[in-house]
Amino acid sequence: MTGTSPRVCFVVNAVGETSVPADIATAVVKYTDAEVDILAWFDAESFDGDDRVGVTCLDAPDTTVGADVQTVRRTASILHEYDVVQAHHNHSGSFAKAIARCLGVPSVSREGNMRKGFNRLGRVANGFTNPLADRVVCNSRAVYDSFTRWEDILLPEDRVRFIPNGVDFARIDAGRTVDWSAREVAGIDDDTALVGTAGMLTEQKDQATLVRALALARDRSATPIELVIAGDGPEEDALRRVTAEHGVTDAVHFLGYLDRRYVYKMLDEIDIYAMPSLWEGFSAAAVEGLATDNAAVFSEIPPFTEPYSDVALFHPTGDATRLADHLVTLASDIERRQRLATAGRELVQEKYEIRTVANAYRELYGELVD
Repeated sequence: MTGTSPRVCFVVNAVGETSVPADIATAVVKYTDAEVDILAWFDAESFDGDDRVGVTCLDAPDTTVGADVQTVRRTASILHEYDVVQAHHNHSGSFAKAIARCLGVPSVSREGNMRKGFNRLGRVANGFTNPLADRVVCNSRAVYDSFTRWEDILLPEDRVRFIPNGVDFARIDAGRTVDWSAREVAGIDDDTALVGTAGMLTEQKDQATLVRALALARDRSATPIELVIAGDGPEEDALRRVTAEHGVTDAVHFLGYLDRRYVYKMLDEIDIYAMPSLWEGFSAAAVEGLATDNAAVFSEIPPFTEPYSDVALFHPTGDATRLADHLVTLASDIERRQRLATAGRELVQEKYEIRTVANAYRELYGELVD
């Protein structure tokens, strides 16, 4: 393989517009000499960059096992054509790592979430198949630290690498020009300090704490404060009840699921980005919030405090009072908002730009095939 461009196949459960594996694949092809295709186990939708990356969908059966003999045989016939297999999700990844090992194809297992984000079956399947991979990539130290003791015993640390998620600044800056406005849609004037967040409406993201904090902040702030939430999910009804219980229905605006371009435009319009998550691996939404020149307030968890300690404000998880304190401070202190926003974007440009991430993956492939 020395001197040749490696051919890499990303194996995922599904791929679409908001897929991190799709972003990584596109960037690796764009910025390095590696060729990348995506093998989707269950479903494949279009995404920005699919003209650069080949996509095949297996349409695996929607059963408890999620695979049959035909699925496994077809996967093996596809993967044996590649120099490296990169597994991204527990279900498809467990099969991919085992098949790659049988074929003698080097494999990478990418770990993108804390262990508490997986069900028990997912943890067990992933934990027992990770030792089959030649390298395991964690997108943060916190993800690796969440591995169970038995996983640490099975997986030598010298096979672990750390590569974060990356930010495509060109895509973010293009989103600023979209002919759409969150402020106009929600009827929010320019004198209002606008807090924003983006992500699935789930227990993990804990947007309920943000809603409670907004209610407290509005009672104390001389500057009007409102909140926009981009995303949908199972907690939406419960969140709407929280807004009603705290009397902020008119100040909390649920924008629903937005095209990624509109999310970037929303981030460009807000004044404060907030993410009160109970846990994260490496949040793509958080780093994009910083990249869009926003002062940010995060929950006090290692995936936020370790990379962003000097460029954001923090509150204990579930602590609406401390979060409200930060919202009141930033709503009135424009200069501090600007200092934090500038520092945040500069940090992301230095450490988390998508080209840097792509080159880190190319270097990893070089360890395996060059």
